[in-house]
Amino acid sequence: MSIIQLKEANCKSCYKCIRHCPVKSISFEDDQARIIPDKCVLCGTCTIVCPQNAKEIASDVDIIRHFLRDEKTYTVASLAPSYVTAFPDADFEQVSAALKRLGFDAVEEVAIGATEVSAQYAQYCSDHQMQNIITTCCPSVVMLVEQYFPDQVPMLAPSVSPAVAHARMVKKTRPHAKVVFIGPCISKKHEAAQGEEIDAVLMLPELRDLLKEQQIDLTQKDSEATGLEHTVSRWYPVPGGIIRTIPKEQRVNYKYIAIDGLERCIETLEAIRDRKLSGYFLEMSACAGSCVAGPGMHGFDVPFLMSNNLVADHVERSDSPKRPQTEGVLCDLSVVRQPRYQHERIPDEKTIAGILAKLGKTTPESMLNCGACGYNSCREKAIAVYQGKANLMMCLPYMREHAESLSNVIIETTPNALVMLDEDGCILQYNRAAQEIYEINENEGVGYPAMLYMDTSDLSVVKESDQPRMDVRTQTANGKRIVVQSLLPVSKNSFLMVSKDITEQEEALKQRQQMRDDTVRITQQVIDNQMRAAQEIASLLGETTGESKAALSKLKKMLEQSEG
Repeated sequence: MSIIQLKEANCKSCYKCIRHCPVKSISFEDDQARIIPDKCVLCGTCTIVCPQNAKEIASDVDIIRHFLRDEKTYTVASLAPSYVTAFPDADFEQVSAALKRLGFDAVEEVAIGATEVSAQYAQYCSDHQMQNIITTCCPSVVMLVEQYFPDQVPMLAPSVSPAVAHARMVKKTRPHAKVVFIGPCISKKHEAAQGEEIDAVLMLPELRDLLKEQQIDLTQKDSEATGLEHTVSRWYPVPGGIIRTIPKEQRVNYKYIAIDGLERCIETLEAIRDRKLSGYFLEMSACAGSCVAGPGMHGFDVPFLMSNNLVADHVERSDSPKRPQTEGVLCDLSVVRQPRYQHERIPDEKTIAGILAKLGKTTPESMLNCGACGYNSCREKAIAVYQGKANLMMCLPYMREHAESLSNVIIETTPNALVMLDEDGCILQYNRAAQEIYEINENEGVGYPAMLYMDTSDLSVVKESDQPRMDVRTQTANGKRIVVQSLLPVSKNSFLMVSKDITEQEEALKQRQQMRDDTVRITQQVIDNQMRAAQEIASLLGETTGESKAALSKLKKMLEQSEG
């Protein structure tokens, strides 16, 4: 799982994180941005630029709470020098007091480790054995070189970062201690996970929240707070700060350059690779503005110039005569680094051309290279599609053209008349069905009053109420057709008339009504005729029955007389 995690509900397909990711280590699938852990260098840019706050950083706060609650655990706060920009109104004694009130047993500065690392850098410069020296204080830069510039891994200074150096020094003096790094850096979490020196990382915003939660202010001072002998190491978090810690007499063998911002670091590493440059001491920081402008500092709103001044004051201020337990402790600060490059599938030119063709990009003019998808060029986007990091639908010009084409097909083939009107009731646009239903000449109509062709009596009502008028039965202006009209407001200045021609239905309805009327009339005639016939039959049957009755009565009487 990546240290930078995604809150899926908030990701809105804006591609801004991809657009700003310097190494394009973000894929897009199922309408969600996904961090590619093996490619991410944890610069934190995506967490800063995301407009929906959909990226969150994995937190060690629960682990740290456990350390602080456990009375048997001795916990040391390793405080990065950039803390002065997060708490500009507090000095080290005040921050130390607040941390101890949280439960830390000791508070020391990472600058202690920085002093030892600078001493090693100075020695490398004096030895002049390396083609170029790339500083290794920034874990993101180290990951960048290991993953994307494996041929330059030998140029990485073979020393751990100041944070790891200080943690090793702490554990040499207090082997069972837990070391919690406190600073603005996301990639320190990766560095902590790679070794056993740093046990947890507390981001400066998390520290601020913990202090607020525990209602701990920064007004008290720690009478046991320690100072530093080599305060110059506090320059580390600003651009050029590392170079300042190397004595001038040991700088003669290299050209010294400070590079901040991952894009500039990439540009510099590419120049070294392509032009075979040598003889440079390269102080590299992934964050533009170095550590004082890291991703953990964006919630504090401290101007960069003010940050530099705060660091300068921190370097120059008078320190407590008490020395920390770890300052000057000797231990092994070396490290062996290996390339972590993973080969990515690169499509051939035919495959790239095929992907571009699906997007309608077959000519140089169609290669807009607009960057809306997050990639710098259409070709780069096509390669990302091949690698499974992107999809065709991320191309906004393509999607727009596709949508417009589909919309045009629907508009032109729908049997309903569509007429766009302006606020004065003049025609702005109409489709083929409207042309046929309202008998608008092909080269006329646009700009003409719609009332020449249709009933626009509802326009004033819709303009005033801003509510649609639906399914109004009326006639075309020439009276030839019967239509059902719906008038909808589109904007303050435009309205859409949707009409359905019901002339044939009305004619069919009339015919059915006439048929019903004829059927009723004929049925009534049949009934009347049947009634007359029945009455005539009944009359005839009545006379016959009377005569039969008289004859039978006479016969019966004759029989009775004969028997007697």
